[in-house]
Amino acid sequence: MASHPYISGAGNIAQMIGFLRKNFPASVTSGTVKKFGLAPNNESYVINALQFIGVIDEEGKRTEKGHDVFVLSDDEFPKAFEGLVKNAYSDLFEFRGDDAWSLAKGELTSYFRTTDKTSEVIGGRQASVFQPSVP
Repeated sequence: MASHPYISGAGNIAQMIGFLRKNFPASVTSGTVKKFGLAPNNESYVINALQFIGVIDEEGKRTEKGHDVFVLSDDEFPKAFEGLVKNAYSDLFEFRGDDAWSLAKGELTSYFRTTDKTSEVIGGRQASVFQPSVP
């Protein structure tokens, strides 16, 4: 199984992050994702991505570091969120450095396919999840 998160509609993750910036409940479940009208029948993929970047734990409870980042001002949030992403994707950043932020989707797809031994489709979805997280 892939170690990096993926979903067919990566925009759902970006939208969820936007909703959590406005109101971050103590627990985020599939029901929470459904209430926002995101990722029908794919709620678990949104949850997995949030867990991967460390804003919620394995039980769906918001983490202290996640909450601390999400309540920052609009000026401070992007840099702090970047830190969460860099930490979560540390393998990619160790390999490509800060160039990882600007890699083309094809380059990211190749990286994820090789790293996680996934198909072209899944590697592309992994790349799409990483790209919307780029501040």
